[in-house]
Amino acid sequence: MIRRASAATGVGPMAVVRLMSQDDEEDWMKYASAGFGQTNYSLWEEETDVDSEDIEPNQSDLELPEQLVNHMEEIPRAPNPAGLKHLVRVGCCNFCLGRLGGKKRFDQTIEESGIEIRQSVVEGNNHLANIREKIPLCIFCENLFDETELLADIIYDSIAPYEIKRLQLGARFPKDQIEAEDVERKRYGANGSDGLKTGLVAEIARRLNAKLDDVKLVNEKPHVLALIDVLTLSVELDVRAHYIYGRYRKLERGIPQTKWPCRACKGRGCESCNNTGLQYESSVQDLIGNPILSTLDATEHSFHGMGREDIDVRCMGRGRPFVIELKEPKVRTCDYQELQHKINHHAAGAIEVTDLRGSNRSEVVRIKDTPADKSYTIRFRLRPMSEAEYDVLTAPLDLTKVDKKSRQRKPRRGDKRKDNTKPLPAKIITETIGYNEAELNDMKKAELVAICIENELTKTGKKAELVARIIAMPKPGSKLFELPDINSIKTAIMSLQGTKLAQRTPDRVAHRRADLIRRREVVTVHEPVVELMDDGSTEIEFTLRCESGTYVKETIHGDNGRTQPSVASLLKAKCEVIWLDVGDIHAD
Repeated sequence: MIRRASAATGVGPMAVVRLMSQDDEEDWMKYASAGFGQTNYSLWEEETDVDSEDIEPNQSDLELPEQLVNHMEEIPRAPNPAGLKHLVRVGCCNFCLGRLGGKKRFDQTIEESGIEIRQSVVEGNNHLANIREKIPLCIFCENLFDETELLADIIYDSIAPYEIKRLQLGARFPKDQIEAEDVERKRYGANGSDGLKTGLVAEIARRLNAKLDDVKLVNEKPHVLALIDVLTLSVELDVRAHYIYGRYRKLERGIPQTKWPCRACKGRGCESCNNTGLQYESSVQDLIGNPILSTLDATEHSFHGMGREDIDVRCMGRGRPFVIELKEPKVRTCDYQELQHKINHHAAGAIEVTDLRGSNRSEVVRIKDTPADKSYTIRFRLRPMSEAEYDVLTAPLDLTKVDKKSRQRKPRRGDKRKDNTKPLPAKIITETIGYNEAELNDMKKAELVAICIENELTKTGKKAELVARIIAMPKPGSKLFELPDINSIKTAIMSLQGTKLAQRTPDRVAHRRADLIRRREVVTVHEPVVELMDDGSTEIEFTLRCESGTYVKETIHGDNGRTQPSVASLLKAKCEVIWLDVGDIHAD
């Protein structure tokens, strides 16, 4: 600046300074913005202490400011009159005035309370009479309460097709809207005033109560949950399932308990399953559930049984307890005796249901978690057993890997997703005795003939006949046990009573069960019936009662030593299971 000035005036810097100092009429302090321009205070004088008691207070400082004169003053919360006045002044609607004002009486709606509050405020402040015309949008609810009648009508029309006794309402709000309203409500609203979601749902419920006669609005265990979306002003229904308890008897073999997806297409439908997506055409679930679907007008069903039996096993006696879950039913009341007759007629003798009644979700948990003893009747055939095969059946099990879980105690809270079991590290090793069928099939016929000659077997016939002949011959170095007599059979089988079995997970279910050793008790055994058949074979039939979770077929044939002791190991004979029936489930 000095250079620019000197260039313009043609004088040096010192001349500029002298020109400014010569202007004694101009006071530089009037350009200051710090407030020193009109004071006699000298920066160079020494400071003197002033006693605060000598200063007389200004009378205007002692006066309290009038509320709501300007925005710099503190605004009290409702129901303080000044707080109510502020709620009216900012354009609060009648619904939110009643909700936040803290003046609502028991016999009033929030709208009636809001109208009363507005009238009392306007009486002393006429300029606020038309404030809603100037501020048409409520800062608390954004005029959502004006849509309560519309939303009540939408819910009423939506639930009309459904037979319900208990209805629950809910609302879905944007998170930022709820947070913003919460801040304003806690700043200006009365203590304990309802939030926006609670107040809106309560107002819709009040209007619905006037429309519905036999429907009770509840906060838990509803038949239907109506969820309101405030952004789209739409309603989404969550129709809760209906549960039916009963017992079923499976009278035919070859029927699975639940739907079995096709192995080839995984349920999508293909030529092998005739585009049904099912491995088996019918199941206990379908035979029971399909007639109920049409009766209750439901969309689908789920089956919950107290255990399950194999496909080739019948379920007799009183039947197996079950609960069937019907999803999104439009009808909830029915004559269970008539429904029972309809199911049995539809099943045409394949199954039979009894004891139908209404149920609930908690009974599903009880059905699934209750360990119940079961009685079985089983029939099997005896075949000679070699010493080597007997050694396999009685090979020691690693009992340090026993499943420690008790089936009788109630699981603790932390046990729900915690697996305390340990998988077995190794499989049972079975010694290969004699010739392997796969190896024999890979041999040439001349080699098979040589084996037949070596073992003094008939050497004529097709290759398949030679293979079968070699496999059936007595194993080298393996002596066959003689079949036991009738008394020995009965004594051995009766000795199972009270025995604690050690059962390793069978191969047939190893793909869906943990590889563990489980201890199961044979509770009682009834005297077996031994029959000598026309072909010279011996067949045995008896009834036993076992602890829940016992593999009964494996208890008979031993499963290559995975179940110990077994009937086969006690009799020293191979046991071929012919059929198995569930006699009774000892529950309820």
